[in-house]
Amino acid sequence: MQIYNSLTFQKEIFEPIKKNEVKIYWCGPTVYESPHLGHMKSAVTLDLIHRYFKFNGFKVKQIKNYTDIDDKIIARSKELNQDYQEIAEKYIQEYEKMMDALNILEDTKNPRATEVIPFIIKFIEKLIEESHAYEHGGSVYFAVNSFPKYNSIMQNISEEDLDEEEDYSSDQDTAYGQDKRDPRDFALWKKMKEGEPYWDSPWGKGRPGWHIECSAMVLNFLGETIDIHGGGQDLKFPHHRNEIAQSESYTGKPFAHYFVHNGFINVNDEKMSKSLGNYFLISEIIKQYDPMVVRWFLLSSHYRSSINYSLENMDQAKKSYNRLINTIKQVNEIEYLNGETKASEELIDQISNTHSNILKALDDDLDTPTAIAELLSLFREINKVILQKAKPVTQKFKETFFEFIDEIDALFGIFPDLNSRISKISGVYTTEARETIKGLVHILQETREELRRRKIFDLSDEIRNKLRELGIDIEDKKIS
Repeated sequence: MQIYNSLTFQKEIFEPIKKNEVKIYWCGPTVYESPHLGHMKSAVTLDLIHRYFKFNGFKVKQIKNYTDIDDKIIARSKELNQDYQEIAEKYIQEYEKMMDALNILEDTKNPRATEVIPFIIKFIEKLIEESHAYEHGGSVYFAVNSFPKYNSIMQNISEEDLDEEEDYSSDQDTAYGQDKRDPRDFALWKKMKEGEPYWDSPWGKGRPGWHIECSAMVLNFLGETIDIHGGGQDLKFPHHRNEIAQSESYTGKPFAHYFVHNGFINVNDEKMSKSLGNYFLISEIIKQYDPMVVRWFLLSSHYRSSINYSLENMDQAKKSYNRLINTIKQVNEIEYLNGETKASEELIDQISNTHSNILKALDDDLDTPTAIAELLSLFREINKVILQKAKPVTQKFKETFFEFIDEIDALFGIFPDLNSRISKISGVYTTEARETIKGLVHILQETREELRRRKIFDLSDEIRNKLRELGIDIEDKKIS
């Protein structure tokens, strides 16, 4: 497998630290608000990685955290006059409900930042002892100049890689000369402010900074060096750069061999953000669309690319996904013959080729758009055989097909409760119904030929394109 490594700005062959095992840490949500589509883009990306390694026989140890103490949570607590723990718990429950809805595999553990505060204090003490950090006025800062390669980490960071909703000044950019020796220094421990939650420490009452929370959870639950660290593209700077600096200063070892970042959600071709008012909660989206349609939509774009959310694109994803389910239903219900048929053998060969091509695409930095194109092409061919040519298929074909569907589900997680889903598709494809469809397709084909003879090509092409949208391909005959 090749995977794009944000540390080196290129695809690299994945080489695990330990054979057939992979350790992954993924930055989860700061739980001060209901989960939105951007959270799901990140979660589905991690789930794709998880499923890929599991499919390939790896033992996956995977941590995705909850940031349950943070400036944003404290601000929300003050706004609502509600305990910060109650706020965090509410949104953790909402997030996990959406994880279930989108068929996200369970992580090995979902630690909360507040679970590791004793370890964070020890972490900071060691950094101070080794001159990588210093205390000032009850707060502790990481000394960036003690880590020479700081500015070279993920150098290709652009404005797009920054989260406009994030207050970077909170941990990073207090004016030079006030509390920090260098404007690049960032907070490891923050002195308590009146009315805010706090923990006792050697430097007085306070709470941890954002960046050290994740480093502490990595070291505490996965060890000093992990295979993959990831999250949204907006976390490259300062969060992941700061994590690397403090963690490698603490251990003297590489923090993670690969950094993986997923792209953003755009809404009608603009970046999704609160300030633009184009902000969509996943709980609202799944009232209108099946959660598997949302998952299918997110997988249709490469994980590193931005994806454009619009009602038009969601409706297209819905049509595409429902065609998959409809085809599965047809294959499930079609009568089969004993023995062999040429049509079945050809389809079995195509299933084998499609399977290989999908795995090849996923081996290339999880190229889901190419994999999905292969899947849709196969389903169009199956529709052509079943609906148009009505050539008999065999039990061997049906068994091969459903073994293939099981593997697709294992990789993409798009067919949970399959029997229930196909039973909800209206219109049972009985022999009589298939014969009717065959007849209608034949009539449309003859109509197109007549239109082409009359050189009315626009209408002929429109009929062909509409049929393709339904998964039916027809071949043009030479005009006599």
